Amino acid sequence: MEVSYGELTALEIERDGVRVKGSYRIMGKTVIVYFEDKIKFVDYGMDNPSTVAKWLLSDLSRAKTRRRTL
Repeated sequence: MEVSYGELTALEIERDGVRVKGSYRIMGKTVIVYFEDKIKFVDYGMDNPSTVAKWLLSDLSRAKTRRRTL
């Protein structure tokens, strides 16, 4: 039995004037986003998977910024 993990797709957003790069893959109805050493996943439901991936990447990059300022 072969398991398919979906194709890894490059992702880039701009947040506060800074380019943030990550990647994502789709498995079933789940979007998995990779940013540096972090991973976040969520079911995308009726939304476009690439849009959900951008939201998750934005969340992950914000979390990194908050940790730096604390």
